[in-house]
Amino acid sequence: MNLRDFLLVVTAGVICYVINCTLLTFMLTNYSWADEAIFGRGSWWLSQPVYTKVFYVLVVAPFYEELIHRRIVMQLFVTRNETELGLLISSITFALHHYLFGWGWLKAVDMFFIGLVFGTVYAEYGFKGSWLCHVANNGMAVAFILSQL
Repeated sequence: MNLRDFLLVVTAGVICYVINCTLLTFMLTNYSWADEAIFGRGSWWLSQPVYTKVFYVLVVAPFYEELIHRRIVMQLFVTRNETELGLLISSITFALHHYLFGWGWLKAVDMFFIGLVFGTVYAEYGFKGSWLCHVANNGMAVAFILSQL
């Protein structure tokens, strides 16, 4: 991956976070029902010490989520020349994964669209690209977590 591709992938991850944060902040500010719809019962790592949050969000989650949803699920379809179907299915499993891990339905919908971006990056740049995009996205979340200390 050359510098241009690296910057493109990282920028895509950052833009996903900015759009995601803007949308969810708007929803939380303007709709009383949004809190439950976004946070659900809360993911397990939210109540952990900051060092656990940072490690999980920046290292663990991007690796295993990209491994499962792009490298395994989406790749099953890519090898059959059904990339678009793989993009759709892997985005659904990515959203469902977040919902099952405690996030609300609105966050799951949000993760579906982010999964489309990560999957598109995967189709063009492979696992390394989607992982890097995911790390950039989550890196913004880590910056937010650290800014709250």
